[in-house]
Amino acid sequence: MCINEIATICSVVRDDGWKKNGTNILRLRLTFRRQSRYIKTNILLRKNQLDRNGQIKDTAVLLKVTNLIKQLEERLSSLDAFALSNMSIEDVVKFLQKEDDSPEVFKLDFFSFADSVIEAKTGQSRKTYQSALNSFKQFCAQESMDISDITSSLMRSWESWLVNKYGDGARSVSAYTACIAFIHGQARLKYNDEETGIIRIKNPFQFYKPPRQKITRHRDIDAQLIQKMIDMRSTLSGREKLGVDVFLISFALMGMNSPDLFSCAAPINDVLHYYRTKTRSRRDDKAEMFVKIDPLVKDLIKEYRAKKSKIAFDFCERYSSYQVFGENVNEGLTKFCTRIGYSGKVTLYGARHSWASIAYKAGVEKGLINDGLCHVDKSMKVTDIYINKDWSVLWKANTKVLKQFKWIKSPADAAVNKKKRTTSKPVILSCSA
Repeated sequence: MCINEIATICSVVRDDGWKKNGTNILRLRLTFRRQSRYIKTNILLRKNQLDRNGQIKDTAVLLKVTNLIKQLEERLSSLDAFALSNMSIEDVVKFLQKEDDSPEVFKLDFFSFADSVIEAKTGQSRKTYQSALNSFKQFCAQESMDISDITSSLMRSWESWLVNKYGDGARSVSAYTACIAFIHGQARLKYNDEETGIIRIKNPFQFYKPPRQKITRHRDIDAQLIQKMIDMRSTLSGREKLGVDVFLISFALMGMNSPDLFSCAAPINDVLHYYRTKTRSRRDDKAEMFVKIDPLVKDLIKEYRAKKSKIAFDFCERYSSYQVFGENVNEGLTKFCTRIGYSGKVTLYGARHSWASIAYKAGVEKGLINDGLCHVDKSMKVTDIYINKDWSVLWKANTKVLKQFKWIKSPADAAVNKKKRTTSKPVILSCSA
C-alpha cells in the first residue's frame, strides 16, 4: 500500500492566521484517515507573496515549502505501511515533529512563538510582554528570528542598548529582558525533553541573567503632607481634588492601586473584597484581599461611590480605563504639589509606600504590613498555605495608622480648618533627602 494513499501533506495559508503586522505563519495540513491536523512551520509569509487566490507565488518561498513537504513525505515513507495503518493522526504528528531531535536541524521562529505566549496573557502583563517583544524586534532589526540565534552575547548587547535608551536602573531594562527570558524558557519547556536527553533548544540564560530591578526607595511622603491633603481637600476642585482625594482613599485602603480602585466590586458590610491585579497571577491565593472601610474615612469614600451597585467607585464611570484614570490622578497630584510649593514628586503609587512607612512608625509589625500590601513573599509562601488569615487583625492595624491623622468629617470641620489656614503662616514643604 502506498504511503500517499494513507497520509497526505499540503501547505495551507489560513485566513485567521494574519497578524496586525501583515504576516502569517505557513501551516502544513496533514490528512490521515479522513482526519486533518495543522502543523506550524517557521516560514513567515507576507500578503505580497501570495496571488489573488491566496496561493504562494514567491519562488523562494515555494521552493522552501516544496522541500519541507518532501522531507516530511520521506519521513513517512520510512515507516512500514502496516505500522502506519495502526497509528492515530496524533501519533503521526508526533512522529513527524520528533524527527527534529538534534539542535542542528530544529527550527523555531522565536517571534511567532512569542506571539502565542503573549496571546495567553491579559491586562498589564500582556502589554509589558508586547512592549518587550517590540523592543527586541527593533533591536534585532528583523521580523523573523530563529530561536538558536538568541545567545547570551546578543542579550548582553540588547541590555546595553536598553540602558542607553532608558537609562541605567530603568524598570524597562530589567522587565524587558526578563520577559524575553521567560518566553525562551517556555519554548524550552515545550520542545526540550531533558528527562530523555532531547535538547532541541540550548539555554543561553545559563550564561546571561536579566538585571534585577533596583529597589526604589523614598517614594513615601511624610505624615505632615498627608495631613495637609486632608485639611485642604475641601478647597480644591477638578483634577487637583481628584488627585488628592484618590491618594487619600488609596492610603486609607492600605495602598490600593489604581487598577483595583477602578474595578473593585461594591463593598458588603463596609468590606471591599478584591484580588490585587499586580500579583494575582504570582500568588497561590490569587492575591485575595479583604479591606474594611474604616469609619474615619467613610465620608471621604462616600463621595466617590458608584451609581452602579456592583462597582465600589465611580471612577469607571468617568474614565475609559484605569490607565487614563491613573494619569488624571497623578496630574492632579502634580498640580497640588505646585500649589503648596512642595519640591518632591508625589504619585498615587506613593500612597502604598507612605502607608507602609507610617504603619511601621506607628508600631505595626512587618508581617502585617506585608499582608496589607499583598506582596509576593517567597519566604512566607509555605507558611501562608497553613494560615487562615484573621483579617480583623489587619483592619485594626489600619485603624492604628489612620488615627495618626485628623480626618475632617463635616463641612463645619472643614470651615474651622480653613479659618486656621487663613490666619496662620503658610508652610512650605520640601522633598525629604
